[in-house]
Amino acid sequence: MKASQAFADLPLRAVFFDLDGTLVDSAPDMAAAVNELMAQYGLEPHSLEAVRGMIGHGVEKLIERAFAAHSVALGLEDQSASRERMNEIYGRHLTRLTSLRPGADRALTAARKAGMRTGVVTNKPGGFSRIVLAHFGLSNELDVVIGGDAGHPKKPAPDMLLAACHACGCSSAQAVMVGDSMADVGAARAAGMRCIIVRGGYTELAAEALGADCVIDVLDQLESVFLR
Repeated sequence: MKASQAFADLPLRAVFFDLDGTLVDSAPDMAAAVNELMAQYGLEPHSLEAVRGMIGHGVEKLIERAFAAHSVALGLEDQSASRERMNEIYGRHLTRLTSLRPGADRALTAARKAGMRTGVVTNKPGGFSRIVLAHFGLSNELDVVIGGDAGHPKKPAPDMLLAACHACGCSSAQAVMVGDSMADVGAARAAGMRCIIVRGGYTELAAEALGADCVIDVLDQLESVFLR
């Protein structure tokens, strides 16, 4: 089903986007950071495609998966140390290789023209997220940015989406989540919100298998939803 058909009967007041894999392709920078961390532990680098498959549920999971791929299980103390190292490393890699996904700016502009509130809801730390969004000139198109360090349980829990709805003065039934992964669909479903998946993100499952209301190929297809 086309997005415009799936949402024809829905009075949308807000749209919330995931960041990594949805608005931006940040995997190259994440891979560079992960492999710098691996080198510090004397481990071989991972391929870009391998790191793409590790992304999701926050930096802690990314680190855990990167070490697990080398059959290394870190203790609690090493987990904390590796997380601190990763944050320091990735803070230097936020926008070197990251690119805007096709149609991202047009989708946000269309939502604003339609009078909708807009936001980013991501498991990525809020500070890092804001740096990336500012780099691509998207900050002024957003009403709210909620990151994984905002004090809410991370996606697929619904809490961050519900906080975004509260900030934008709408109910979950009046909003839609746009993402690329099962975590996005799970969060939307738990929040009572509809969900759109964009192809080409960070998921091992086919886009159609994630259980969203509809799947789009590129983000500018959302113009037909927002400006209907």
